Amino acid sequence: MQIRIDGGLNMKNKSISTQLIVQGLFTVLLISFGPVLAVPVDGTTEGFRDEINRTPEPYNGPPRSGAQVYAFRCEACHARATQGAPIPGDEIDWGTRAQQGMKVLMEHVKKGYKRGLMPARGGCVNCSDSELRAAVIYMLEKSNVKSGALTVDGN
Repeated sequence: MQIRIDGGLNMKNKSISTQLIVQGLFTVLLISFGPVLAVPVDGTTEGFRDEINRTPEPYNGPPRSGAQVYAFRCEACHARATQGAPIPGDEIDWGTRAQQGMKVLMEHVKKGYKRGLMPARGGCVNCSDSELRAAVIYMLEKSNVKSGALTVDGN
């Protein structure tokens, strides 16, 4: 089978039923993924791949609280223990993590954790470091772990 750039199929020596099946599947794929893979005339994006790698819009609003950042990004995983994310309220899990110190916790937040299970910056690419720290403190406090003893330096 040969596929032409314009989306047409060149099916030599194939039965009619095979041709119809392949053309039908190709049409479904083209309709489904064509818009994602299409390159606009103005050349501003190359589709999905370009969109996921683009620089996020900066957040220009007032500083967000830990609860706001948690609700905005962290809750999606931490409310369900997705991929082992500790649930706020789990004193044992958060207590164990808190023993590592705030420096290690913030390093995990900023760089990501466990080979991408937790994305860098917790997926909140436009959150400031202080907003991310506030979210960590929010989750620690929800777990009855005293965050006052932790410092940015890890003490």
